[in-house]
Amino acid sequence: MREFSKPQEARAIEARARAHSCGVRVAVVVEARRYCTPARSEPGTTYTIARTPVGWACSCLGYFHTGVCKHLGAVERRAEREGWAFGQIAPLARVACYMPLDPPTPDPEPDPEPPTPAGGAARPRSLDEYRARGAA
Repeated sequence: MREFSKPQEARAIEARARAHSCGVRVAVVVEARRYCTPARSEPGTTYTIARTPVGWACSCLGYFHTGVCKHLGAVERRAEREGWAFGQIAPLARVACYMPLDPPTPDPEPDPEPPTPAGGAARPRSLDEYRARGAA
């Protein structure tokens, strides 16, 4: 188990302060259960903050390295403003089985149109389309 120079409570207070000073904003995915926020350090990356059965966790590297992050601080501040109980930040050792936090992406839909044959026009998809082309 990791040892930190500051207790979890002190690191959580610092994370809340960083969230406020950096202006971290979180968007609701499922209220009081799942939030997301764009990464400032990695453009195009989105972090997920989720409530697991053992507490809150974030998909950012800051959380993986320290057990707290400014994104969790932002959700905690939001909970206070909106009047719901935040609960606790999940200990790293206990939250590992709930990772990754991001929901799986669905497989892309199959292409509804068959590919055009190499010889030219697309093959008719129905008898009516075949007749309309004058081939029957």
